[in-house]
Amino acid sequence: MKMNINPMAEGIIREGLIKLEGLNFDKKFWAKDPTLWKKDPEHMDFIPKFLGWQKVYDWTLENLDEVLTFAAQAKKDYKYCVVMGMGGSSLAPEVFRTIFGKQSGYPQLFVLDTTNPDWVNAVRDQLNPAETLFIFASKSGGTVEPSSQFAYFYEEVKKAGVKDPGQNFIAITDKGTGLQTLAKKYKFRHVFTNPSDIGGRFSALSFFGIVPAAIMGVDVKKILENAKEAAQTFGPETADKNNAAVCLGAYMGACYVNHSKDKLTILAPKEVATFGLWAEQLVAESTGKEGKGIVPVVGEQLHRNFDYRDDRFFVYLSTDTDDNKRVEEIAADLAERGFPVMTLDMSDKYQLGAMYLLWEIATAAAGAILAIDPFDQPNVQEAKTLTKNVLAKLEKGDIPAEVTAELLVSKDLKGEVELHTLAQDFYSLLESNDYIAILPYLWPSADTDHALNELRDKMLCRTKRAVLFGYGPRYLHSSGQLHKGDGNNGVFLILSADPENDIQIPGQNYTFGQLCNAQALGDFQALENKGRRVIKLHLKQPVAAAIKKLSSLF
Repeated sequence: MKMNINPMAEGIIREGLIKLEGLNFDKKFWAKDPTLWKKDPEHMDFIPKFLGWQKVYDWTLENLDEVLTFAAQAKKDYKYCVVMGMGGSSLAPEVFRTIFGKQSGYPQLFVLDTTNPDWVNAVRDQLNPAETLFIFASKSGGTVEPSSQFAYFYEEVKKAGVKDPGQNFIAITDKGTGLQTLAKKYKFRHVFTNPSDIGGRFSALSFFGIVPAAIMGVDVKKILENAKEAAQTFGPETADKNNAAVCLGAYMGACYVNHSKDKLTILAPKEVATFGLWAEQLVAESTGKEGKGIVPVVGEQLHRNFDYRDDRFFVYLSTDTDDNKRVEEIAADLAERGFPVMTLDMSDKYQLGAMYLLWEIATAAAGAILAIDPFDQPNVQEAKTLTKNVLAKLEKGDIPAEVTAELLVSKDLKGEVELHTLAQDFYSLLESNDYIAILPYLWPSADTDHALNELRDKMLCRTKRAVLFGYGPRYLHSSGQLHKGDGNNGVFLILSADPENDIQIPGQNYTFGQLCNAQALGDFQALENKGRRVIKLHLKQPVAAAIKKLSSLF
């Protein structure tokens, strides 16, 4: 993997490499030695069980016939394919979907990682369930979002007149999960069993990423062979200064530890922008814990000669796409003005294989420098538990007023924030090293997405702060760990709304809309319990117009 490093980044990387050498990274990492990160008994037992991704390309290549045989049959039998998953089960397929696009003669791929009913309806309206293959992807098999999607689409396939609806479904999961049991009960067409020693966010080159990519027509053998070839330059036999994966990890770790630069800003041409979503989950969920956290900033509007704060460091993904020239000029300007910039060459789409592996190794290296366990997610469960508490009330017909309250403010901010002075009060909460996070539980229609990005850019230009942005509930399985595990460096704006057209979830006493809004409230409560500064607004329809009105206040 080719890389280019400007002088400012070069000095920082050198510091990080010295630290990694002192930790004996090359030897301990490939030996799966947990003492590289932690020395307490609990982590010593846990960490080795989640390092199966190091050479997973070999395992997937060995099992590729199973994938390709199924994909060839799916090409004949289906016009559409829907991935039902969250986080590590959905983001790699989303990257393949957007970067490669619809492949002629192959099923059109959709990735559904939401509980928002308007979003579910938008996908449903584009396909015929009888001609659709649904992929239930879940490492644990018990994730609420794909479980709810399965309940809905199974009924839709039945309504479409399919005699054996389970034959329109396959599963990707670990061995011995409840999803394997469910797949047997409903007579799924196939179950792909993934190695259990791979965490979700490190699973891009396993069945979770490769099966959907193969079904949509991507040459996955080429992807995997690219990763295998690049791996020769990522291992201990390559000098660290020439090892792009170790250099990126050294860069991330030393920026955070030595230079108080925690905002990792990814500069990417629009054609590969979704790679940033995958990298965001990997970095945020892996490093955001124990009061620490590298903050990935992706999808920001790029401005020439922008006055960034000194908490930023940059990684530029160089491509051969039409939009690359614009981003290249901005990266060059940043380097000339003394910001640290590391460039990674991604001139070929199939270098995605190498890029996944590079970032995974880099994140493990950065975790070693930060002295945290990059493979756990200790703060993710609380929001799920609080959501379940809300759903338990909904099942009894009790709708908590907080679900649709126009304005909710975390306890420590009571009396400081009011609706008519929202922007002024919100900005007053910012402290020296803070970022802002806009967290909408909304369907990203073209108008809504545009309005939200205008709000994001307005906040960026006014405050010069990094403004994170992520649709819920997707971000709960991504940056949500960082929000609750870092040093309380975020100010959060959660947005919810009643849907235009709600959907009853079969077998449940609540709807998708109620589930989605329960998740928004659950995360508000989880952030509040962690002492975070969080405001939640429940918007009125039409949502895009409500966001524009909100933006006018900021």
